[in-house]
Amino acid sequence: MLVCLSAPAHAQSAVSTRARPINDARAQAAGLRKLTGKHIMIYTDLPSDAEVDALPSVFDRAVPQWAAYFHVPEASSAKNSVADWHVTCYLIGYRGPFDALGLMPAENDEFAHGIAYGAELWLYEQPTAYYRRHLLLHEGVHAFMAKFLGSCGPGWYMEGTAELLATHRIDPQTGELTVRIMPRDRREVPMLGRVKLIRDAVAEDRALPFEAVMQLDNRRQLQNESYAWCWAAAKWLDSHPRYRDRFRELYRHVQDPDFNDLMQREFADDWSDLAIEWQAFVATLDHGYDFERMAIEFKRGTSLGRERQAVTVAADRGWQSSGVWLEAGRHYLIKAEGRYEIARETVDGRERVWRSEPGGVTIEYRSGFPLGMLLGAIDARTSAAPSASKKQAGDAGPAAREAGFAHPFAIGLRQTITPAESGTLYLRVNDSGGKLGDNRGQLSVVIEEVDRAAGESR
Repeated sequence: MLVCLSAPAHAQSAVSTRARPINDARAQAAGLRKLTGKHIMIYTDLPSDAEVDALPSVFDRAVPQWAAYFHVPEASSAKNSVADWHVTCYLIGYRGPFDALGLMPAENDEFAHGIAYGAELWLYEQPTAYYRRHLLLHEGVHAFMAKFLGSCGPGWYMEGTAELLATHRIDPQTGELTVRIMPRDRREVPMLGRVKLIRDAVAEDRALPFEAVMQLDNRRQLQNESYAWCWAAAKWLDSHPRYRDRFRELYRHVQDPDFNDLMQREFADDWSDLAIEWQAFVATLDHGYDFERMAIEFKRGTSLGRERQAVTVAADRGWQSSGVWLEAGRHYLIKAEGRYEIARETVDGRERVWRSEPGGVTIEYRSGFPLGMLLGAIDARTSAAPSASKKQAGDAGPAAREAGFAHPFAIGLRQTITPAESGTLYLRVNDSGGKLGDNRGQLSVVIEEVDRAAGESR
């Protein structure tokens, strides 16, 4: 697993952004060879290998994407352009020659996997070609931000952004490199493990609230799971249809010591939404996560009174507001019907369609429920978007709200519930957050208040 330590945000601007000169004859005599690209020079003791030798090209193809993301000009005629930017990287199989030449970082030569200071990067050899590239790009992002932005922001943003801009794929036909990807499956990013680390933490009830992620401090060496949380936060905010534009502007404030406070002000109007939707996100995180389909459109419900409420639930979306407000301690009967497509797969060249009803398909389970089962959650707050700085009277607060989306309940074909807290009922069919695109159809749900938990209508 990758554990990389870089100069902390407050120190980045003080680190030289120019690499030291190296005597190539001495390096060669010590058993190092040099790989050269437009933006990077790599000294390594690793033997020649197609994947290793391609690293300068990989780095050079990433730089324009970083420049576009941070709005740094590429043209050589522009002020502060990337055209003449260079870094030196030391890719280490055995550190003896690097010690002998005095090439290890004086600031911290006990790093575990990778480290970046100014215009120099140090990487230990990694067990897979993907992981080696990922580590190179991750540390390269730190160097890029230090040079062109003057800092990298607080730990969570610094590491999350580096992870975001290092997670990549290479098209096997064209060789095109793309960063900021959402991995389709674990085979695409061997040994990266970010999704698995989050899913394991969620399964053990160790999911971090978003504000806890913001407190992760990289002034000391972070563990693998911390990097996973930083990546998840950056990837989610960068991909979410409501949050991405604001998140992508935060790079302008990396030198501000009050970066986190500034961010909370930028998101103040929907900070409560963000906090709870984060918990819904990590609870359903999977490879190929569909950020558009899983985004929640929050809508406060209204009380039923003596009326029944009919609701349509789309099979290809995440949580959807029922428009119904449930009162704590009262009994509600929820009935569902319909038939919809929950998955498609190709077997022996023929497409197979899996169909489901609200009770789900018991041949496969996800998150402890049958695939395709109708699930419910309650958003127990009294207003659509309470202020981040002031808890409104009657608001159940983020902890109560998160329990609903992080721990949904089964509805299936028919269920009578008695909410412990008042709130808006949300509904979705049970499926991976990364596999909604092949779902088709909808189901019909009727909600009514009943006199007893046994289910008699009023």
